[in-house]
Amino acid sequence: MKTTTRFLPGLSTKLQGRARRRQLETLRWQRERARAESISDLGTLFDFVLPLEKLVSVSRTLRDRVFPEVVTFWSWLSQIFSGNASCAQALALVQRWHDEAGLPMPGAGTSSYCRARQRLSEEFVHAAEDMVHGHAEARREGWQLWRGHRLKAIDGTSFQLLDTPENQSEYPQPSPQAPGCGFPIVGLVGVIDLGDGRILETVVGRERQHDAKGLYELRDTFEKGDVLIGDRAFCSYELIALLRGREVNSVMRLHQKREGKLQWREGRKACPESRVVLWSRPPKPGACGITPEEWSALPETMEVRLVRTRGTDRHGKPRTLYLATTLLDPEVYPEEEIAALYAERWSIEVKFRDIKSTLALDQLRVKTPEMARKTLRMICLAYNLIKTLQIEAAQSGTVLVTEIGFKGTLDVIGEFRSGFHGLQNRPRLLIRRMLLVSQRLVERLVIPRPGRREPRAVKRRPKPHQYLTSHRSVFQELLHRSHYRVAA
Repeated sequence: MKTTTRFLPGLSTKLQGRARRRQLETLRWQRERARAESISDLGTLFDFVLPLEKLVSVSRTLRDRVFPEVVTFWSWLSQIFSGNASCAQALALVQRWHDEAGLPMPGAGTSSYCRARQRLSEEFVHAAEDMVHGHAEARREGWQLWRGHRLKAIDGTSFQLLDTPENQSEYPQPSPQAPGCGFPIVGLVGVIDLGDGRILETVVGRERQHDAKGLYELRDTFEKGDVLIGDRAFCSYELIALLRGREVNSVMRLHQKREGKLQWREGRKACPESRVVLWSRPPKPGACGITPEEWSALPETMEVRLVRTRGTDRHGKPRTLYLATTLLDPEVYPEEEIAALYAERWSIEVKFRDIKSTLALDQLRVKTPEMARKTLRMICLAYNLIKTLQIEAAQSGTVLVTEIGFKGTLDVIGEFRSGFHGLQNRPRLLIRRMLLVSQRLVERLVIPRPGRREPRAVKRRPKPHQYLTSHRSVFQELLHRSHYRVAA
């Protein structure tokens, strides 16, 4: 009578030694290959930048799991690409992968997948970030420089979190809001490369934290010869001097306090609309968090060039703008180009809008601050992966990276990702498919519309419900409030 094992009925208990080990190794190899092919839609689409072999080599999955780090990684990215999709939708995707690979179907509960996201190691995410950055840096071209300088922009934004005690403790809601009526707010300061639009580095903090502290923490992101473009929140003596000490130039809008005391005829005239003035070190540092040693090492005085230009404010009204820059030579750096350079700062606002509006990630559905920080890293990684597709499409030389639309790229990923299934070990078909994707991306161009106004207003009105003015446990709903109508 032949006996079989309990969990592997295809294996006899009488098999011993090499034969049994050979069969176990064969099954293990088949299972790993099936899992590799089961993630071949997104995994194969981005295999040119995140090869499966490298991801598996940095994975820290110690035992056989339904959600190893590689599967969890691509499932999480699929949530982000799908517009902040739910964990249930990601689980359905994993179930489809297992079904196509002939593997046991995971259960319908999302708790296992959520725990797998928590287990995703920082080392794995960091290794993926390095691979994406290394791929993009290897494809940098000379046209992405401005007069030999690499342009970088910095700005801050914020995201809402779920209203949990853990999130409220570390990232509290705005103080004017009553308890239970708001959401925790996490702040983020990021640096982008204006040449290809990638997010280079970010720092997370409280929403009330000043953006200048974010620049101080990100100072190692800037290298010799870079030009940083920022708004007036970053225009302080200590930050500009710190950057200048690293041979990093800056173009920023003049801080409102200095603009209020500005005497335009001070200093020496460089050209009709710019002057070079001498700034003295303030008696004490600002709120960026600079150490006393670094503060004492700053120079006592510093020459700054002020450029006067015309522009519009956030309300679309024309006004005079004053820019502060350390690019002092008016012949090498004309004032018209300095003004046009500062206008490029709006690009980082567009990048944050792509993340928060197009990807619907203005609110992160996470319950702990640790998951909030990890989610923000995954969001930036997903954004940079989209940029790598645009960089590959722009290699043809017919368009620039910045001309390819972000929403159009998302549409192409959504429509063509299923066609990459099963191409993991078919290189010729994979190359043809990638060329087709690049051709479709080149067609998704953003039409420039100079002078176009886009006010921050909505046409659709919200539902006529009451506002929550107290905690839900004590809030009293007045039913007649939703039936009010304004007389014509």
